[in-house]
Amino acid sequence: MHKEPYMVSYNTGMCWLNKVLRGHWKRCVNMFRMDTTTLLSICNDLETYYDLKPSRMIRVIENVAMFLYIITLGRQIGKCKRDFSIQVKLLADA
Repeated sequence: MHKEPYMVSYNTGMCWLNKVLRGHWKRCVNMFRMDTTTLLSICNDLETYYDLKPSRMIRVIENVAMFLYIITLGRQIGKCKRDFSIQVKLLADA
């Protein structure tokens, strides 16, 4: 049986998030129910005051964005996996 890699998207979670944050301001509000500056401020506060740490493969802003994405839009985990997929090459280089 030939197994194919599951997460092979070249659009990493951070690339997708950058497109949302740098795009039209309304897109960020629709996705996360807050504007870009508020989202970045929350992430900064979580890192600074509540000691939230990034993991080896995912940043704090990606964690927060995934959480908000699931909560605000009621997305399923499978959809989130596709949107925030991690490039296989990045995992091999780490």
